[in-house]
Amino acid sequence: MGLIPDGLRRWSTSNGVGLGETYLMGANRVADVLLALQRLGVRTVTVYNLSRANLARRDEELEAVYAASVQFFTTLIPARFDPAVCAVRLHGDRALLPENYLTAALDAENAFNGQDFTINMLAAYDARDELRNAFVKAKSLGCDVNDAFDIGEVDLVIRTSPEPLLSGFLPMQCQYAQLRFLATPLIDLQDQQLDELVADYRRTPQLHGK
Repeated sequence: MGLIPDGLRRWSTSNGVGLGETYLMGANRVADVLLALQRLGVRTVTVYNLSRANLARRDEELEAVYAASVQFFTTLIPARFDPAVCAVRLHGDRALLPENYLTAALDAENAFNGQDFTINMLAAYDARDELRNAFVKAKSLGCDVNDAFDIGEVDLVIRTSPEPLLSGFLPMQCQYAQLRFLATPLIDLQDQQLDELVADYRRTPQLHGK
C-alpha cells in the first residue's frame, strides 16, 4: 500500500493549531494508520514523507516536518512496533536531509529488521532519481530494470486530500494501483475508514489490464 498524508497545512490553518503541533499530530496518526494496516494483514506500506520538490518550502514548515519525523522514527515506531516483526527503510536522496533526520532514520533502519511488515519512508524522493538508480543497479546486477527497484508494486494508494494527484509518488510501481483520494484529513482519519477501504480493495477484481 501507499500512504500520501496530505492536507496538514490546511488542517493547521482551519483549526488554529500551529504547524509544529499539527505535524506532530500527523506523525502520531500515521503511526496509528500503519498499526491499523498491519492488523489488517497489509505487508508493506510506503509513506510519502517528503518529495524533493517539498524541500523548497519555507524553513519554518520544513523544521516542523523534520521534528515530527524524528519523533516518528525515535519514539512512535519503537512504541508501536516489534523490531523482530517490522522493518523500516528510508528511500530518497539522503544527502539532502538534515543530520538529525538522517540519524533518526538510520537508527530505525538498523533496529527494525523484521520480515512480516515493512514501512518504507520516502524523503527527499524524486521518481527520476529512483529510475536512474534502478538503471545503474540493473547494469551492475545484470538484471532487468524492473527487477532493480527497491520498492515493489503498489496495490492501493490512499491520499488524505481530495485532489486527484499522485504528486510523483512511485509512478512505476503504481501503474495498476487503486487510487483513493479522501475528503477526510489525515488527523481525522478513522480506523473504520481504513477497514472499509482495504475490504473494498479486496472485493474488487484486480485485472492488471487483462
